Amino acid sequence: MNDFCLDRDLLALEPSVFLGTALAGQNLLAGTDGAIDVTTFSSESSDFQAAGVESGGVLCVYTTTPSEGLAVEIVSVDSATELTISVLRPDSLGTPTPPPPGDKLRFHIRTYKPQIRCLSESLAEKLRSMAEVHAVGTADFADSAQLRIATAHGALSAIFVARAENAADNDANWIKAQFYRSEFARLQSQLRLAVDADGDGVAERTRTLGNVNLRRL
Repeated sequence: MNDFCLDRDLLALEPSVFLGTALAGQNLLAGTDGAIDVTTFSSESSDFQAAGVESGGVLCVYTTTPSEGLAVEIVSVDSATELTISVLRPDSLGTPTPPPPGDKLRFHIRTYKPQIRCLSESLAEKLRSMAEVHAVGTADFADSAQLRIATAHGALSAIFVARAENAADNDANWIKAQFYRSEFARLQSQLRLAVDADGDGVAERTRTLGNVNLRRL
């Protein structure tokens, strides 16, 4: 199944989980020879393809301190040593916006795909249960902004819970974990499941869970 959101969706909400310490994240690679030329990022010492870097991911560049760096989205992996990058775009299909140029940059690429996958599978299971009577499978689930945002909030809740392990109640990570957990519950309750059983573009039934459009193949 496809994940319901990407790392870039987490970046839109919480850049700090990419710029700060890894903790709950998975570092795919890091280097010290990064260069930005318009929307091209290159590193001759890296193999982005072998490291599993994908479009929709997040690249962080900095000179000395990671938390004071810049996080940008990965638009595409063009070769083993080159990426197309952009300042975070409102729309993932928009034209890439160049970040500030530079060379000899330190960088890392971190992902939270395991957390995203876990939340996606959980939501998909709820969708499967609701759609079973219509013989609609998860491959028929059409993406929506509402589903993507809800998944991102759920993933961030899990990330901050992990970061707040053994922390006091007033720890910033724990406060954020509670916030994102509450927002995930609220956003999930607003989702709707729309079933277009005959494929005419009009939903015959809707159920609370999200603006997720289903089609019978």
